[in-house]
Amino acid sequence: MPRLIFLDDDRIQHLLLRKLFQIHLPNWDSEFFENAQDAKGWLSQNEVDLIISDLNLGSEIGWKFVSEIQKFSQAPVVFLTGNISPLDQQKKAQVDQVKLILEKPLEESGFIQILDVLKA
Repeated sequence: MPRLIFLDDDRIQHLLLRKLFQIHLPNWDSEFFENAQDAKGWLSQNEVDLIISDLNLGSEIGWKFVSEIQKFSQAPVVFLTGNISPLDQQKKAQVDQVKLILEKPLEESGFIQILDVLKA
């Protein structure tokens, strides 16, 4: 069964994404985390097909998270953020593992873009 993780410190985002996952990826196993440390620990022991993460994780920025998980996971990463900056777009171009940066709240059109990443 395909597997993904979702990392965001906002539980409301968890609820919204769970609903989209149930609609679009009902056969996927999904894990939800509120902090980067727990997600990294879990990822170091488990394989996933997709990582969706908030870009601003409170005390940790998503770019640092990606650089740390590259040691044990090459799964594609999709970042969600309330404000996409040109600097983040530049960084995305330099990090092959990061496939998309989408605005929050994630709408169905954004989720369709994520599905396209999975097909690639």
